[in-house]
Amino acid sequence: MSVEADGAFTLILEPVKGCNLSCRYCYADTAGDGVMSRRTLETALEKTARHAEDRGFREIHILWHGGEPLLAGLGFFRAALQMLAGLSSGLRFHHYLQTNGLLLDPDFCAFFREHRFQIGLSLDGPQDLHDSMRVGADGQGSHARVLEKVRLLEEQGVSAGFNAVVTRRSLGREQALYRYFQGLGYGFRVNPLIPGRHPEASAPSLLQPGEYGAFLCRLFDAWTGTAGRRVMVSPLDLYLRAVLAGAPYECQQRETCVGTHLGVKPSGDAVLCCRFETHPLGNIHDREIRDLWASPFCEEVRRRAETLSDCHSCKYWSICHGGCPLNALVFSQDHLAKDPFCKDYQQIFGKIQRALAELHKASHPRPES
Repeated sequence: MSVEADGAFTLILEPVKGCNLSCRYCYADTAGDGVMSRRTLETALEKTARHAEDRGFREIHILWHGGEPLLAGLGFFRAALQMLAGLSSGLRFHHYLQTNGLLLDPDFCAFFREHRFQIGLSLDGPQDLHDSMRVGADGQGSHARVLEKVRLLEEQGVSAGFNAVVTRRSLGREQALYRYFQGLGYGFRVNPLIPGRHPEASAPSLLQPGEYGAFLCRLFDAWTGTAGRRVMVSPLDLYLRAVLAGAPYECQQRETCVGTHLGVKPSGDAVLCCRFETHPLGNIHDREIRDLWASPFCEEVRRRAETLSDCHSCKYWSICHGGCPLNALVFSQDHLAKDPFCKDYQQIFGKIQRALAELHKASHPRPES
């Protein structure tokens, strides 16, 4: 789920680390900590609002993540909105929630509709793709139960979209994948699988260099060439905007995420984003946000783009900046390396450039001599 926007601060809150699924590829450590305390929640919201006002941000985008955030219960989210109501009226708050959907009920839906939450449902595509990885503790797939919740969201009028993890099983299925989500009538986002906490389970499903780029190129063809009502596909829509503007629209391709993003764990431990679990910046109770970013690790991430000298001559530098330090960390254990999907980004950026050139050529035919 992308929550990037100019002038916005992104707060990633993890109300709970636990999950009611046991997905075979999950990267998260779901043990311990329990539900975030109300004190930690209030501290995170208050300090974020104060920091945002001091730094001139106009909006705060709150991404509720996990684990499975709905395990925190509806009362937790009601309390959060009450806390926000008491904060500065000069800030606008936008809510995004990533969930497997299984705990959704009419009460949750009514709350999310009232407060305009945008819901991201984890759905990897058709049943065989989804159920190969997204299973419960009993090993049974969750596809049918997720579709029940899709129908509930439709009935309740809640804004939603899908997030699909791309594995080797997804390769060659791009047309079918697009048609599947088109049939459901919602936009979707694809994310490549990254190494998980169970490497023996996830390793065979990881994409090899170039496979993700080829997948995105074929998905782009499906997106632009399939008849019928078109649904939005991320990150392709953001890459298209980036190529047109000459500037990135994804946090993963910006020069740095330091200064605009912060994640808070149930314990109050702060991280750059919730996948940077191995590099805590301190605890939200003990330090102001500006001080959390003063760590040597953050300074390295802040200056990372400058150190990627072999990337500076790349024609896509202005829209990529060496990619995401988190991807570099989980694949190579070096957050200062360039993103391992470098060649894949080049593939899809080139594909989009060629498509735009063809479109321009078709709309500006040469006059006959």
